[in-house]
Amino acid sequence: MPIEINWQLLMPELVIALTLIIVLVFDLFDSISKTVLGWMTIIGAGIALWVSIQMHQAGTVGIQFNEMFKVDSFSLFFNIIFLVSTILVTLISMSYLDRGDRKQGPYYLLILLATLGMMLMAAGNELIIVFLGLELMSLSLYVLASYFRESPASSEAGMKYLLLGAFASAFFLYGIALIYGGAGTTSVPAIAEAITAENKSPLLLAGMFLLVVGFGFKVAIVPFHQWAPDVYEGAPTTIAAFISAGPKAAGFAAFLRIFMEALPTLQVEWSGVLILLAMLTMTVGNIIAISQTNIKRMLAYSSIAHAGYVLIGLAAANDDGISSAMLYLLVYCVMNIGAFGAVILARTEDGESLMISDYAGLGTRKPLLAMFMTVMLLSLAGFPPTAGFVGKFYIFKAAVGAGHIWLVIIGAINTAISAFYYLRVVVTMYMREPEEELEISPYASTLVVGLILAVVGVLLIGILPSLMLTPAQNSVF
Repeated sequence: MPIEINWQLLMPELVIALTLIIVLVFDLFDSISKTVLGWMTIIGAGIALWVSIQMHQAGTVGIQFNEMFKVDSFSLFFNIIFLVSTILVTLISMSYLDRGDRKQGPYYLLILLATLGMMLMAAGNELIIVFLGLELMSLSLYVLASYFRESPASSEAGMKYLLLGAFASAFFLYGIALIYGGAGTTSVPAIAEAITAENKSPLLLAGMFLLVVGFGFKVAIVPFHQWAPDVYEGAPTTIAAFISAGPKAAGFAAFLRIFMEALPTLQVEWSGVLILLAMLTMTVGNIIAISQTNIKRMLAYSSIAHAGYVLIGLAAANDDGISSAMLYLLVYCVMNIGAFGAVILARTEDGESLMISDYAGLGTRKPLLAMFMTVMLLSLAGFPPTAGFVGKFYIFKAAVGAGHIWLVIIGAINTAISAFYYLRVVVTMYMREPEEELEISPYASTLVVGLILAVVGVLLIGILPSLMLTPAQNSVF
């Protein structure tokens, strides 16, 4: 019997796939400006974003491909996160790639492939589909991390990411195998039916643990975070921004789908593990970030700490926890891409200004750049009225509602610790005199547009949180 396919349910993914093909074809023509490929990517992602928003507002729900692919408000909300990240990263990439006459066609193709993989992860209703999406995303990111082949640091970043990513994939796949052995299926709803309070076999518990390890590597949770600082520092700055945003959200999307829908019977076991990992991740990420002098490494450890905040929402294991984690991931993607964009904006003719001391005096010499950076850092630190404050508030509120008071106290202490190293950069920009004058390159229009969009998003969500909180609450499965 042939499988009936509702193509309307697959429109966001089809738009991205079609955009990918168009970019591939146009890249073959040398007469076409490669900047056009960037605009094609933005337009394609923009159309997919509009379609996803319309489907989300309409409450579209459907299951395709023999119940392996699930379209619902949850997957559509994450599509919005992925596509916003893709648009912002493409905007900040266009001028970045123009320097040195980089090959741009493969770059945008890989970004689109990674985005498609993320969308598969969020909509996967079958562990094998989640794994395929994970690998499509990961393989694209390995190449992107080492995209500047003439740079030893970029090549090293790609190699480290590949090796550790392969280990993570192996753990994840082995976890799937063990869960299949314990439940007799890899279908998410079927696993939930197969696992009962009396059927908590060692195979299932071992599989659950290996899934935590696999996801932990992908979203940089302590102690599986070792790859993140080196990869963020060595990879092109735009790709560091991309890795820290969309792929992290995709990892948590699959994390939520599998653990909340397939393994609710094991909630007592995995919520305790997540509480411990959340405390470790927040604390280790923030404490090590204090000692960093390179701003990309600082943002890398900051990214690790923020994964800990998201884990608080997962550990709460209730509707408020899920919706607050989803809101936080959207907010985090926007403000982190904005922060990396500001780092790109501070580059000189000799390269990027990556040492925090290089930002001394920028508050008076380059007020626009300093303003962009300040807004993003204040949001990352959780100061009102930014989106970062809103995200942390609802994460902590959900944890309090679940009775995790001590976890919230540790999260609040870590927020105070993080304020130190974020504000150190702000103080350096406005209150320190530069040791030597750096000639900042002229601002690129696409980069400025991307940063303006990020600033507007951060402030708008901070002032009117219901704009995104209500859709997130309506997306809980």
